[in-house]
Amino acid sequence: MSYVFKGKLCGFFCNDCSEPLDRVKVRLYRPSRSESVTILAVADANQTFHQVHADELKAKQKLLIAETTTDASGAFTFELGEKEKYSGEAFEIDFVCGNNYHKPVPPRKFEEFQFHITTLQPQWREKGTDNQAVNYFGWEYCVAAKWWCLILRILDLWVICGRVVDCETGKAVEGVRVFAFDVDLLQDDPLGSAYTDVNGHFKITYTSADFSKTIFSWLNVEWPAGPDIYFRVETPSGLVLLKEDRQTGHRADRTNAHNCFCVKLCVKSVPVDVPWFTHVGNYNITSDIDGSGLTTHDRSFAGDTGYGFFSAIKLVGYATKKVPTAPSMPLYYRFVYSVDGSPWAPVTEANIYLRIKVGVRQITWGGITAFQDIVIDKNQPASAADSIPADNAPNPIPDHVLRLDANGWVRVDQVGLDNGFYGPLLWIDSNTIVPGGDPKVAADTAGNIPAVPKNGKKVSFAFQTTDDPSNPASSNFREQSIQALIHINNWNEHSMLTLEELTTGGGSGCNPITTNAHVHYTADHELMAAWGLGVSSAAIPSGITITNASGPTLILPRGKADTIDFANPGTVNPAFNTWPSCAYRLALTTRRKLTDGEYNDVAKDYPVILFCR
Repeated sequence: MSYVFKGKLCGFFCNDCSEPLDRVKVRLYRPSRSESVTILAVADANQTFHQVHADELKAKQKLLIAETTTDASGAFTFELGEKEKYSGEAFEIDFVCGNNYHKPVPPRKFEEFQFHITTLQPQWREKGTDNQAVNYFGWEYCVAAKWWCLILRILDLWVICGRVVDCETGKAVEGVRVFAFDVDLLQDDPLGSAYTDVNGHFKITYTSADFSKTIFSWLNVEWPAGPDIYFRVETPSGLVLLKEDRQTGHRADRTNAHNCFCVKLCVKSVPVDVPWFTHVGNYNITSDIDGSGLTTHDRSFAGDTGYGFFSAIKLVGYATKKVPTAPSMPLYYRFVYSVDGSPWAPVTEANIYLRIKVGVRQITWGGITAFQDIVIDKNQPASAADSIPADNAPNPIPDHVLRLDANGWVRVDQVGLDNGFYGPLLWIDSNTIVPGGDPKVAADTAGNIPAVPKNGKKVSFAFQTTDDPSNPASSNFREQSIQALIHINNWNEHSMLTLEELTTGGGSGCNPITTNAHVHYTADHELMAAWGLGVSSAAIPSGITITNASGPTLILPRGKADTIDFANPGTVNPAFNTWPSCAYRLALTTRRKLTDGEYNDVAKDYPVILFCR
């Protein structure tokens, strides 16, 4: 009988502010004191929680049942059974944090700290799955603030957790940037910044080094022990909404702040319309793509994560009609990109794909209300800015066409519905930025790894707005600080397949295969989702299985190159010498782990070899 234990861990900074315990190890142990299991299983976890020190950890090692790691949301899963010698009894649950937790720069010396939460006696619920009984148990736990803040202090992590609201309405303010500073005698230290979410919440994480620095290399100490904090709040375009006086840091509620510091800030006159670049296709640039440019969530029916990008990609966001810092001026926007850290270049018409609708206008056509698409299309002439077409029914309604200027700027139409463009802002052909195609070179042969394996590149995209594209020094020019980093790979798979006996010894390719069948194959790509070698025939309707000839479980690291002989015992089932005389189809199928942001790469069933037995 098997047991599936699913859980989720988080930690409180204060009563209304918490974070998931992401990428921490979770360990299950057999109880060390069997006579106390019942008491411990019903005890409050806040009473049993403690740090596991060296002697206790050593004693627990032989009692370990299993170990796993939480994901980005703090969730984890254990599958227990005969292998773990587990049959439903109580267990102890601990978690482990390294001193590299949430630190962009790893510490010189790595250390781990283990903490015991409680003893659990799961209330298993049995469900039938594929004629097998499986027991399930779910559990969630959030470490109390007194413990989690102490752990963060051990790890030298300091957190400001706050919320920004409108001073008059009390409503949450989304999308503003909060800067935190520490008041010092000689210079003020920036502690970091963060954007507010849809609920107005923000979190800034820093270390003691961020507020103990001074202008003197020989003096690196903070008097007193914690920072003295004050804040500044800005819109993404740089408009200041709140600027606290640095003396605020000397107030009693801001001086010597705790390493878990919670605060509520209010701002006045929050602008409604702020341009934003938010998504690549369906993928949120702040939460759905990791630091290597690969996806962390499934937004394109992928059923998996770790996808790169390819082909035609939509850059999505919100472009307001007017410039926030110059409300009477129409907004211009553009995207710039950098490949693997190269100098930034604008996305121009040479980089864009096909016609894309960015907005809609209300017009009169045939004497009644109708709607006209606002499009970016390099294959149509540009329409006059903000012009309304004359009623020319019954002819089709023409597009209102926008074109990029030589430097990639697009002017937002001032007649469209709503307050600007909301959705795709550009549709780019990523092949023009990171070329790909057929990866094969003359030296490549089936059965061997490629002579020159092809890789993609990391591309950063930044969003810029202005009131005057002809004036780079305009005071209304803004570049969004949040950028998108995506990994683009437009190379096809190395997909090669030969059947040696078809052509060996001057064969014509029409000779029946008799004694041996040497298959040489190569399936290679930097991001391989799946591959498989298959053979089929009407003579064997039940199917033919090839041993160890599919992935991705065998990808080490990008695919597989091998030579197999169907005549070798155990290579195919049924055995090769039992195959009836008939026609057979041999194929190599591959699928790349790539998405255009909306749809994923499809499987290719080639190359294909037809042969007779």
